[in-house]
Amino acid sequence: MKTLTLMMAVVMMISLSSFAQLGNLKDAKNKVNSTTDKISIGKDKDKTEDKESENIGSSSEKSGSGISLPKANQEKLESGKGYFSTTFKSGDYKTEVNVGDELFVRMNLGKTMIEYAEAAGLESSFSAYGYITVYIDGVKAFTSNQISFASNISKVWTYIDIPINVNPGYGEQLAANPELLETDQDIWVLQQLFQEKSIPVMYTTAAITKMTSGSHDVKVEFGLGESSSKEPSTTICSGTVKVVVDAAGSEALSEKGPKHLRPLKEEEKGKFIFNTTSFTPGMSELNFKLQLPKQPKYYTEKWCQSSSCDYDHGTLSFYVTIDGEPFVSWESVLWNENYEVKKEFDMIILPLTDAGIEDPASPFNSSVLNKNANPITYALFDMLYGGQLKPGKHTLTFKFWSTECVPMSGANYEFTNNFYDKYPSIALGTIEINVTQEGLDKLANSSSAKKLTHGGGEWVAKDAQLKGIYAGNSEVQVLDVAVQTEWKYNKNYYGVILSRECKADVLSKGKYGYRIARGVIVVEESIGDGKYAAPTYSTLSGIPPAELNEWVFPVPAVKVK
Repeated sequence: MKTLTLMMAVVMMISLSSFAQLGNLKDAKNKVNSTTDKISIGKDKDKTEDKESENIGSSSEKSGSGISLPKANQEKLESGKGYFSTTFKSGDYKTEVNVGDELFVRMNLGKTMIEYAEAAGLESSFSAYGYITVYIDGVKAFTSNQISFASNISKVWTYIDIPINVNPGYGEQLAANPELLETDQDIWVLQQLFQEKSIPVMYTTAAITKMTSGSHDVKVEFGLGESSSKEPSTTICSGTVKVVVDAAGSEALSEKGPKHLRPLKEEEKGKFIFNTTSFTPGMSELNFKLQLPKQPKYYTEKWCQSSSCDYDHGTLSFYVTIDGEPFVSWESVLWNENYEVKKEFDMIILPLTDAGIEDPASPFNSSVLNKNANPITYALFDMLYGGQLKPGKHTLTFKFWSTECVPMSGANYEFTNNFYDKYPSIALGTIEINVTQEGLDKLANSSSAKKLTHGGGEWVAKDAQLKGIYAGNSEVQVLDVAVQTEWKYNKNYYGVILSRECKADVLSKGKYGYRIARGVIVVEESIGDGKYAAPTYSTLSGIPPAELNEWVFPVPAVKVK
């Protein structure tokens, strides 16, 4: 029963792994040595198995039991010291390895964990609580989550094999060679491989980001602590190895690490091709072609972290900065041939005029790279009309990337360079914008914007009421309101009027400039006897340029005041 439970637990952990699928693990598991039946690692340990654990200890001198080192090996290894190897169960220990090599460390404890815990005054009788800490060049890279070692381990084991850097095909090796699963220590190694926050995942993440060239000292410590602590209170074993970084090793390392850190090869990278090398708004149109060596589906599958990645659609993601500051980000969902076949995409960044700014079908809104309304076009018009982009030279930088790179858990989306810089680029492009007063004047004067059209009769008074709602608002000033529809009455089940509503267009001025909001819903609540409370409508302030669209869009003051 314990073997079956253990097998099920390991299979569950495999589904969380960023490594390759284990393959035919079941066949290999069936050949595990019977001593693995008695292993209990984790919070569900059985504290009643002391007697059984002691019986296991008696087999420590048997061939292949894995519970303690053979006497010949014990004489060669110093207690309290870690020994590194590039092959699991190897006796060929290394003092220097390549960053792309497989890496395991054998911590030769010399005594059992319980003996160490008692000597350190830790409150442990059945279990020991262990931690693996890794330092890179003297700086702590991470400490593992607390590992609870049941008594049949903590009172018996005098060494621990810890996987640090493991090939993606390690699972297939286990399935092909059942001998790798013949000891209790092997099961411990296996469990560490297939956990979401396993030691190999944390190590490769740290190595990819912290060891980019040259040679580095990697120190691994094994320590013990109390059941309530998150850090070890005593270190009982440690070892240091020199890690040399080169291009081939870095590439091999990236294939072992988390997918979101996996870089692109040069032949996989795309490029932005702009229609000009220097652009002046108001004088011409700015657009680009995004050329990819692979179809979008290829990039989804490269970084996909799900168990099945054969999606029928996917996304292209963009991040744009202006003068190095975050400007716009958006995602475009692609289907059919756009996702599975197409490798070249077109997009207008800024047209010659804003004609069609209220039309989703206008040329700058109709690219498959847009999300109904072209976010960068609206943002640029807003910044230019509002005076945020002053005359002079400015730099637009485009990053095309995949949100599949973002870890499936623990990622907080932030509209910052620090967030977007963490993930690899599929394509990068930069274009210089030369803003001139002549160009700004032409852009404003050619705008299709018009003053609001007002109705007569009762609507004159309603427009005045609505305009006054924002009087004294520090964030936004309402310059004009024009009701555009008749009243629509909202009734309850019995036909009693609860409220009435209509739609209005609103011209406002805020910190970014002038905007027109179309179809703003105006509501008047019924107060009985055919009378209504003062009209209200939703707030207009605080809309960032990147969130503008055909319903709320920028206009130049010269055309609407």
